[in-house]
Amino acid sequence: MVTPPRPLEIAPDAGEGIFQGLADHMRQLQRAVGRQEERFQAVMDIGRAIGSTLDVDELLELVMRKVTLLLGVERSTLFLVDPDTGELWSKIAQSAEEIRLPAGRGIAGWVARKGEPVSLADVYGDARFNPDIDRLTGFLTRCLLAVPLRDKAGQVIGVIQALNRVEGTFTPDDQRLLEALAAQAAVAIENAQMYQALKAQNRALARTQGELNQLVGELDVLYDLERRISSASTLAQVLEEILARAMNLTDSRACGLVLTGEEGGELFFLSAGPGAPPALRRLVLGPDEGVAGWLPPADHPVIANDAGRPRGLDPRLSKRLGYKPERVLRVPLSREGQSVGALELLDKRGGDYLEADLRVATLIAGQAARAISLGQSREEEERKKRLAVIGQMISSVVHDLRTPMTIISGYAQLMAAEDDAAERESASQVILKQFDTINGMIKETLAFAKGERALLVRKVHLNRFIDEVAQYLKPDLASHGVELRVQAAFKGAVRMDESKMKRLIYNIARNAVEAMPRGGRFTLSTDLDEAEKKVVFKFSDTGAGIAPEVADRLFQSFVTHGKPDGTGLGLAMVKKIAEEHRGDVSCKSRPGKGSTFVVRIPA
Repeated sequence: MVTPPRPLEIAPDAGEGIFQGLADHMRQLQRAVGRQEERFQAVMDIGRAIGSTLDVDELLELVMRKVTLLLGVERSTLFLVDPDTGELWSKIAQSAEEIRLPAGRGIAGWVARKGEPVSLADVYGDARFNPDIDRLTGFLTRCLLAVPLRDKAGQVIGVIQALNRVEGTFTPDDQRLLEALAAQAAVAIENAQMYQALKAQNRALARTQGELNQLVGELDVLYDLERRISSASTLAQVLEEILARAMNLTDSRACGLVLTGEEGGELFFLSAGPGAPPALRRLVLGPDEGVAGWLPPADHPVIANDAGRPRGLDPRLSKRLGYKPERVLRVPLSREGQSVGALELLDKRGGDYLEADLRVATLIAGQAARAISLGQSREEEERKKRLAVIGQMISSVVHDLRTPMTIISGYAQLMAAEDDAAERESASQVILKQFDTINGMIKETLAFAKGERALLVRKVHLNRFIDEVAQYLKPDLASHGVELRVQAAFKGAVRMDESKMKRLIYNIARNAVEAMPRGGRFTLSTDLDEAEKKVVFKFSDTGAGIAPEVADRLFQSFVTHGKPDGTGLGLAMVKKIAEEHRGDVSCKSRPGKGSTFVVRIPA
């Protein structure tokens, strides 16, 4: 408040001076009212500013201008408390210098700590005053008025100082005015700080949303690539899908893979946009050619938006291709920590390659490296499987060749010791027939390698078939001390592949011989199941029986037990031949009591 002028006292003998005194009093009153209106208007201006702007710097500039003007001072300063260090620093100082004060230092520090106003007519007479500020700024402080700024919770958040009143010293009215302005400034600061905090939160939220959108986009890319990889049937198709996606996402003219080799790299441009030359589809590069020869090592990501410069792409390569890229983005392909090549993107249509393109390319490169690794693993596994199949075929052929070779050997020995020409002729016919059997095995193996599985089914008379089989088996079994018995209850005709059924019987007989190392008896019998219209072959031996540990896997490939020369293919071939005839095979065995195999095929 402004103190009104003292009441006018008029002496009885004042005479004409009474009117002059009254006029002076009215002028003083008018000036006091004017100052009051001016101060009230200043407070109103600050209040309107608080409601119209959230720019704390602009607002506090207005407050401090009003403080300087209304209090009639040479300078005013606003200090804010640093919540982290407790220091005071000048937010608004009407000089070029920023002032920072340690906690509790100087008049402002004392006011901030105590939360009480201070009015000094002579600052140098007060021990709390810090003259270093005057020496720093070159300003001479005479008198000072300082009041605290408090937030809604009553905590001191700053201090306002008014320095050097132009006329006289600071009055209680000045202090009340400055406190009112400080309250306004505190409201402004709190509002602005909340607004800035909200803006910061919104910016953080926007960044988080952007990062989330980016992650979702990256997940979409990864999902799409995973789907493409899963649906592709070959490695080349997988890479085609990956590179097409990379070219589309980065809007590149061409996209390819450089796979490093022992002597350089092999460049696969499996995906190229309109205008890209066909020569880019596949190209073998030397270690010093092309982009790879100019850019840094392939284990570093590179954005080269000036690849078209004279020393960029190898001119020999450009001449060969008729194509010279202007911009290149390359990211390494890594597998188990080792660089195996690079993904290269050429000539972005929309301009230069950016960090966002590099991020996308890095994701795609990771998937490409994984696809290459999986593809190579699959190819290696496929090669192993093919080698295993070839090994099985060779083992099967070698296994099945034993019987005809044994027969050939036996009859060759008979021929050498036989004087009768007719007997030698008969033995030679047997030998020739075994060669036909071997030739049939070879043809069958070649047909199997080509994927051909057809049976040569024809009508076979079992009486002749069994007699022929017995003729071949009897000498071989006898050489091992095994007696052959034939019980042919059914000698009629049956449709079957004669050659393969012989192999079936030979394999079972050989298996029986191996189960009777000290000799024994092998019985071959035939019968007809009229109800099911199936021919039943039974093969019994008096051997040791089937070992329990292999009983449930008896007809699987490479399953053998106690046979030094066994391949584990004999019974697997038996099962295969029976099934090819739309039949089945089973076995009953007791340890020490022998085994019986039963093969049933349609009549």
